[in-house]
Amino acid sequence: MATDRNRHLQKSLETHDINRVEKLDKFIAKKNAVKNALNEKFSDSKASNCLDSGSYAKNTAINTKFDIDCCIPFKKKTSEDEKGYDNLKDMFEDVYKYLRNEYTEEDDDITKDDVRRQKVSIGLKFDIEGDEFDMDVVPGRERPNHNDYNNTSTDLSLYIYPPNRSKKETDNNKTRIKTNIKTHIDLLSGSGRTHERKVAKLLKVWKTERKNKNGGKLIKSFMMELYTKEAFDNAEEIPAGLWAKIKMVMNHIIDNITENDLVDPANSSNIVSDSMSETAKSETKKDMKKTIKEIDEDSDKIKDYFPINEDYDDEDESSESASTASVLSTSKFGEIE
Repeated sequence: MATDRNRHLQKSLETHDINRVEKLDKFIAKKNAVKNALNEKFSDSKASNCLDSGSYAKNTAINTKFDIDCCIPFKKKTSEDEKGYDNLKDMFEDVYKYLRNEYTEEDDDITKDDVRRQKVSIGLKFDIEGDEFDMDVVPGRERPNHNDYNNTSTDLSLYIYPPNRSKKETDNNKTRIKTNIKTHIDLLSGSGRTHERKVAKLLKVWKTERKNKNGGKLIKSFMMELYTKEAFDNAEEIPAGLWAKIKMVMNHIIDNITENDLVDPANSSNIVSDSMSETAKSETKKDMKKTIKEIDEDSDKIKDYFPINEDYDDEDESSESASTASVLSTSKFGEIE
């Protein structure tokens, strides 16, 4: 009997629901503990309290591979106000040193070796009752001027850690990047973007499965979210059914990933697609073409490309409760103090 593609995709979506993670509440509690510690440590130099960011805050996370991120916005130092930072590297290094040398002394679930510098963030790896939990802390500085960060103006400058720069960033000696956490979170937010969030999650299932089977580098998750929004926004008519929607987005990616720049909506000078090599772009394009062809020809192939997460396959649980999404509060973006 042929596989019902849409029914299978719905089940894949449900079994990859982040809310099925048994220790999610403990992971969130750990995230909040880190935020509170950062707020206290940098109480004089922060522009606001830490705010939630990343795929969990955007409600596009899946349970096979996820971390829960936060961002700490800092003031821009001036001659009149010495609180804050005039140097982005100093900001980045101060957060890293605090988390590695001080925070780990207070938290038994993490060691110094589990704190690492990443491209624009500090990565933390916790062991919580035998389960690994990853968290990224992104330091950012208000821009363009001192006291510009508020509930309506949330642009930030991030430091790019040189060893993790892309080739183009290295060639251009780029050490900073403009971003806006609120803009990124609002990208697929709201009741009007429900279908886009479903597609974004299923594309992450596809990407994770491809990577597990074939290795190599594929499309970045943030790029998939941007392409998903573009495809829906540009479509004259949104097709019915999950598989048709996924095909619509995949075909949009196929048509654009090697041909056109993908621009960060929070920074028009940041070409997000530059973070991928030409090889990775070509491999993603080839894999998506193959996926569409094989699933259209044989409906059973949907199981290979968008698998069920067997760890959370509970036939007795209603699809309504299984697909309930979890959203963090980001409306105030850190309560300006």
